Amino acid sequence: MNDKRNTMLSQRLSNRRLLVDLLALMFGLGAWVGVNGIYVQLPLLVNSAPEGWSLPAHMVMLVQFANLGPVLYTLYIKYVKWACDKYITYVLLAAGALSTFILAFVYDKTTVIVGNEHSTALLSLMFVTATVGCTSSVLFMPYMRNYREIYLVSYLVGEGLSGFVPSVVALIQGVGGNPECLNITKPESTQVEFAPYYPEPRFSSHTFFIFLGTLLALCYLAFLGLNNLTVAVGERVKHPGSMETLPTDTRAPPSYKTNAGWTMSKHVYSYLLIMMAVVCFLGNGTLPSIQSYSCLPYGNVAYHLTVTLSSMAGPLAMCLGFFIKMPKVSFLSGLMVVLIALSGFICFLAVKSPNPPLQYSWIGEFLVVLSWILISGLIGFIKLGITTLFRPDPGRGLYYTGVATQVGSLVGAVITFVLINHAKLFYSYSPCSMISKH
Repeated sequence: MNDKRNTMLSQRLSNRRLLVDLLALMFGLGAWVGVNGIYVQLPLLVNSAPEGWSLPAHMVMLVQFANLGPVLYTLYIKYVKWACDKYITYVLLAAGALSTFILAFVYDKTTVIVGNEHSTALLSLMFVTATVGCTSSVLFMPYMRNYREIYLVSYLVGEGLSGFVPSVVALIQGVGGNPECLNITKPESTQVEFAPYYPEPRFSSHTFFIFLGTLLALCYLAFLGLNNLTVAVGERVKHPGSMETLPTDTRAPPSYKTNAGWTMSKHVYSYLLIMMAVVCFLGNGTLPSIQSYSCLPYGNVAYHLTVTLSSMAGPLAMCLGFFIKMPKVSFLSGLMVVLIALSGFICFLAVKSPNPPLQYSWIGEFLVVLSWILISGLIGFIKLGITTLFRPDPGRGLYYTGVATQVGSLVGAVITFVLINHAKLFYSYSPCSMISKH
């Protein structure tokens, strides 16, 4: 059995150029590494930012505003006769790298807007990196159709690694441990007051963002190599009718059955797009916004482990695409049921903040971290499965997959932002509040 698996793996690797795999992987890495890198710094940023625990919701909402990027791109390719995905991608990757380098020096700068203090430098520069990520859904991934099909999985693994790599570095960085309560009572005061003290990590967010900017610069160079190195150009597939046919060509038929031999029923076609929208509703919109409320009551360490380890689970699940066959729709549906159940559990914990079940027990910490890891893994695998099913579509399947991704994410972010900031459904937890009351 092992010999058969080794033979299959050898056959897959022998018919590909590993350098092109690496370039495609690095290209995929550049899609969301900026946003994910900022996101894994939340355990360090959320306690000092003026937005407090609602900072993740602000960030998620801002990412959705960045959907202006794919909207403008779609209008551009529809109304402009000359359009070249390659040069647009160069601009986006360069902007992402530059904005992250700048962020390293100004991430803690705040300004007062309409009487309230906000992390304007952090949020505005994150908007630039988010524009890169959002536009990648309708630009980067479809662009890989210019290359042989085997390199799409490499791209998707790279896109997944955009969460994994920053998470590994953030795991090394640490958060210094759970906060300590220090007595800050003034001599003339009659009421005892305590304030949380958060230990310093191994290295600062400034150093982390410098690393992130360097990584994005390497992603830019990888895309440069993908378009200019002889070995990479040799792996391109020639689309009929044009020297550089746009994968998102709006004139392409949105058909479910084509003369290219690819078939999918209209029912399954629509069902998979809805499934992708629901997955992104949860994974990109709702759950990240309430993550602080579901984790921080169990401690800063639990939050840190949740953010870092769950960011690793997604790409690890996507790596299964190298070793397994195309998943069936029924199998993906079963995974969706599990995902929705776990998501309901996380929402329950967030609503119960600041006093969720098993709050001061290691079992509670273990369950919340494990749930987030499983959720992230399921989201990554389901997205990979749906994308793989649409990959052979010579029409606009991958384009519609990107659209479903952004629509689901936007709806989830808007609903959750309103619930957090206006409906006041979620409440923060102060580790020193109970001591101060006594």
